[in-house]
Amino acid sequence: MAEQKIMLETWVVEWFRVHAEAKLAPSTEAGYRNLIFNHIVPGLGGVALTDLSEERIRTFYRKLSKAGLSERSVWCVHLLLRRILDEACRDGLISENPAWGIDIEHGEAQKPSCLRTGQVKRYLDAAQKLSAYPILYVGLASGLRQGELISLPWAAVDICGRRVILKKRWVSLSARAVELMAEEHVRHPDRFEAFLDAKTGQPYTSHRLYYLHRNILVRAHLPAVAFRRWPSGGSSRARGGWGYDGAGMD
Repeated sequence: MAEQKIMLETWVVEWFRVHAEAKLAPSTEAGYRNLIFNHIVPGLGGVALTDLSEERIRTFYRKLSKAGLSERSVWCVHLLLRRILDEACRDGLISENPAWGIDIEHGEAQKPSCLRTGQVKRYLDAAQKLSAYPILYVGLASGLRQGELISLPWAAVDICGRRVILKKRWVSLSARAVELMAEEHVRHPDRFEAFLDAKTGQPYTSHRLYYLHRNILVRAHLPAVAFRRWPSGGSSRARGGWGYDGAGMD
């Protein structure tokens, strides 16, 4: 007999019961309830978890936009759905999160800031204190997106060639980034993932990395700019201004 498929609605409702209902601040719970029961369940609830695809989720977001939902609200739906599907991956219900390849613009999008070396130093110092320095340094120095950092396998890292080889592109790594990644590999040589959360010993989640970034910005007294909006080492202008890693970006 074929194994019965788990529908997204079943998983989402269970996730809400376990992780949100009566466990979060009332305003946060109400926000999650609205996103789940007014948007995610009506739009995708009848789809099996294993049948979800990136294109199907993109189509869902386009329909939300056409129905009049604001850019920020669609972005909030995306963040929550991505987090919920992360948990499905952790539980082995799906092999990969189809929402990770999707970038959603929102009303608070900002142009990349021109950061001074001192600001970058404060950011990385704060990241060091929260044991998040390796993943954030590599991300900011290379231009890898959060989803790519979180799901990055060791098989995609070419230490000798100083690059990361992704499905459709490859990304150069600075000498310091290579050094940090080699140190990470020594710490957990038998793990599939390149980066593990020092707090849990498990791969980072999008929710965890998001709040680490926000916490670091507060600690470093920096403007609230999304991680993906920061200038990275992937641009010549950023390389020129990123002089801090204790010895220099390169």
